[in-house]
Amino acid sequence: MSDVLNELAIIDSIARTLRPLSKGEQRRVVSWLADYFDIYEEDDITIETVSVADVDEPVAEVVFDTEDDEVEPEVEAEAAEPAPTTFEGLYELVAPKTAIQKIVTSAYWLETEEGQDSWTSFKANKLLKSLGVKISSVSGTLAIEGKKDDPKVEVLDKSGDSMQGRKTFRLSDAGREFVEDRLGLWEE
Repeated sequence: MSDVLNELAIIDSIARTLRPLSKGEQRRVVSWLADYFDIYEEDDITIETVSVADVDEPVAEVVFDTEDDEVEPEVEAEAAEPAPTTFEGLYELVAPKTAIQKIVTSAYWLETEEGQDSWTSFKANKLLKSLGVKISSVSGTLAIEGKKDDPKVEVLDKSGDSMQGRKTFRLSDAGREFVEDRLGLWEE
């Protein structure tokens, strides 16, 4: 019960902090936080209503369901599926959900199919835009990712010391593993 009350206190604090921002600014902050904490990766989310004795009204609780609902039996294929021949095909197979997952998918294409040793946020964003995928701030998302303990991308170089200095990136092992796991190529 105290966990729910702690969550409500934090939600109230965040709501007060976000209140002066515009709807667009609020959406970007929430999106960046979701990417930073990587909360929507693989989990199915269901909403349950629970009654808390100290609260007059029911409280919504997010429950992560990690059980597979129904697992269809695997059918052995005669031959392995061929690798996607277009970025669109790769993107559909990986099915990225968060902004960083989308950027990593784009970077994987740039590195593996276009043979680039490094890439810029502009190149990754241009590839995503070719599919109609819009990310509000690729550079901001990459900056947040860089602060994680196990980032999916690595900064290789930065021109200049200013905030506007151009950076070049490459996928980290975690980034490459994310895409290859989604493609069924990763083996532990």
